[in-house]
Amino acid sequence: MLQLLPQPPAQPGPAHLVPPVVDGPYECAATAQFGGRLTPALLDRTRARTSWLAVWWLQLRAQRLAEQLPTPLARPVLAWLTDDTEQDHVRRLLDLGQPYTLTVSGDGAEHRLTVKLWQPCGHVRVTVRQ
Repeated sequence: MLQLLPQPPAQPGPAHLVPPVVDGPYECAATAQFGGRLTPALLDRTRARTSWLAVWWLQLRAQRLAEQLPTPLARPVLAWLTDDTEQDHVRRLLDLGQPYTLTVSGDGAEHRLTVKLWQPCGHVRVTVRQ
């Protein structure tokens, strides 16, 4: 009689160390908080199907924000926009399911551009029995 013995587990290698890639969609939100208000104002919100589209939205919103800020506050945003390494880093974070926020503070305001994995709202199902 032939007996099949269980195979020993494969040795962990590079393939076992690769984290899973998350397949969007991503929630993208732009908020601003002025003068110590407790609740930030929502300026824009959208959903992006892929991490590439989410980073593209971040770039568009950051460009628009830089155009509206005074020059000293716009410099870090413009530097972020031209940093290809940082753009790739953001894509990798999003692909791993991690959120990313770009925050610009100054002149009594705080602007945030946030991208995170979209979580659908839970719908409550109510059943009425008679």
